[in-house]
Amino acid sequence: MKNYSLSKRNGILIIIAFWLVYFLIDFISNGLLNLSNKKSFFATFSLFVYTMYIVQLLTILFNYFVLVPKFLKHITWKNIFITVSLSFTFFILVRYLIEQILTNIFFNSVNYYDSTPFLYYVIDNFHFASFIVFSSLFLWIVIHLIQTIEANRIIEKEKKDAEINFLKAQINPHFLFNTLNNIYSLVNFKPDLALKSIENLGSIMRFTTYETNKTKIEIRKEIEYIEQYLALEKIRFGEKFFIEKLVKIDNENQLIYPFLISPLIENALKHGVVKDQDFPIIIEINQNNNQIDIRVKNKINSYQKDTLTGIGLDNLKKRLTYYFKNDYQFIINNDDDFFEVNLKFPLYE
Repeated sequence: MKNYSLSKRNGILIIIAFWLVYFLIDFISNGLLNLSNKKSFFATFSLFVYTMYIVQLLTILFNYFVLVPKFLKHITWKNIFITVSLSFTFFILVRYLIEQILTNIFFNSVNYYDSTPFLYYVIDNFHFASFIVFSSLFLWIVIHLIQTIEANRIIEKEKKDAEINFLKAQINPHFLFNTLNNIYSLVNFKPDLALKSIENLGSIMRFTTYETNKTKIEIRKEIEYIEQYLALEKIRFGEKFFIEKLVKIDNENQLIYPFLISPLIENALKHGVVKDQDFPIIIEINQNNNQIDIRVKNKINSYQKDTLTGIGLDNLKKRLTYYFKNDYQFIINNDDDFFEVNLKFPLYE
């Protein structure tokens, strides 16, 4: 993905930087050793010192681009053995090509005499190749691990964003379904109130269309949405609509995630009794600079079969967990007569 902070290109730069650091350390240490022996800094630097650096760089690049991506996608002991073996083989063959063939052609010089035993040549090259082979493989694994972690983080974020959008999509049609049922019940008997309900519904739909697409909204907009919702229900029930509402907002422009408060009110009106003057639905919303505290209590409608939390509160709990992890309180008290929800969550700037 293009969003990696450690992209493939950056990984290549790290590989090159690793080789350059190794080259400089080796180059400087050899030069200092020459100086300590009363020699010139470049006294022992021969043609084959430089060819060795080239062989090492080619081995690192071969491991990074060809060998490891092919054999270490799935890390097993067998794949590790094959990768290491092929890496050593590549180092030996490339070194032979450069230091025994090319240097002989261009400089009339070879690093190993023709009489050098084959076993000695192999063992000697294993000695020179060990650090580069194992360090380059380890470096690739680290880079690949970081890229994998970042890829999983991006995928998880996209997955969570998709889940949030899905949960919001569930809430909006759910509310619309309930409201249209209410308006339908008014059309024949109270057409004027039906028109008023449609006006309120239009305001609500503007909110759900434009505001819920935002990551955060001002708390006043959520409160206005709730007021519109209650206005619709007031039209439906008329005078027999008993709500006790206390809203205390210190900062109306405080940003919150949308649809964290309204599902509690929707649930209470759907499953609660609104016509009992002695037991009105209680709505308390308190907000300060640090947190918001919501309490909603209703008498349970005994004629309502699904008197549990419903889809709205189920979705709300999922979103709260996503937004705040464990840094929130969601307490439900249900004694078969009354249903009460207490919600507290922090406010982040």
